[in-house]
Amino acid sequence: MATTITNQATLTFNYGNQSGTAASNIATATLQGPIRATKSSLDTTYTLGEDITYIISIVNDTDAAISDITVSDDLGTYAVSPTLSVAPLTYTGPAQLFINGVFAGEIVGTTDENLVIFTIPSLASGDAALIVYKTVVNSNAPLAPSSTIENTATVAAEGFESVTDSYVLTVEQYADVRIIKTMSPDPVTSGSTLTYNFDIFNYGNEDATNVVLTDAFSPAPTDITVTIDGQPVSAADYSYVNGVLTLPANGSAATITVPAATYTQNQTTGEVSLTPGSVNIVVTGTI
Repeated sequence: MATTITNQATLTFNYGNQSGTAASNIATATLQGPIRATKSSLDTTYTLGEDITYIISIVNDTDAAISDITVSDDLGTYAVSPTLSVAPLTYTGPAQLFINGVFAGEIVGTTDENLVIFTIPSLASGDAALIVYKTVVNSNAPLAPSSTIENTATVAAEGFESVTDSYVLTVEQYADVRIIKTMSPDPVTSGSTLTYNFDIFNYGNEDATNVVLTDAFSPAPTDITVTIDGQPVSAADYSYVNGVLTLPANGSAATITVPAATYTQNQTTGEVSLTPGSVNIVVTGTI
């Protein structure tokens, strides 16, 4: 990665019996090393289990070929505790190597602790190499809102100063809502009370808002009552017409929000686990 050089000059001067100072603008220039490296990705956000494609570009700016170029990726390794570091990405391979835009074949990536390492045997003067490879977001990845994965590539060759470049992914903000319905008792006899239980879970990291539950009961129970998390719901806040329940009713001031999941990280293994946010809706009626 190129380095930016900044420079500013100052001067002092006299006029009459007084003195003054002046400062120049800040001048900049780019210091380009013999090896240039940049890292990019086809992705900007991540979720658990998602494939992430990375691209590392290496350019030989010397007047001669460079041999045995080593390219390593730290797979986003970060510290969980003073004694534990984990990688939120797992290299899946195989990788592809391109020289000056032409496919040169697959390139083997070897893993060493929390690194994946590639070796380019030789790169001629002025040539550019691209390594394209895939990783998958694993259970060590932080998932709470605003979390990031920053992974760094290091390019090194004997006799040259190593260069690095990093790429940052931000966790995707989303709600992942699922619903489970049960009825009790089972079996039920005609003329008795039947309870419909709706457990709604949110496995995402963002609240699910303006949730509307609709159910067409068959046969339709009568004299229904509705609760949300144990609290009675007024008949004005739901619609029940011809056996079809809509909660909340259209135009009702009532709202249903399923909170985001909460996340904890095991300080021994680094694994991130989640507890889904939840809402429980119960409908009872005579069947």
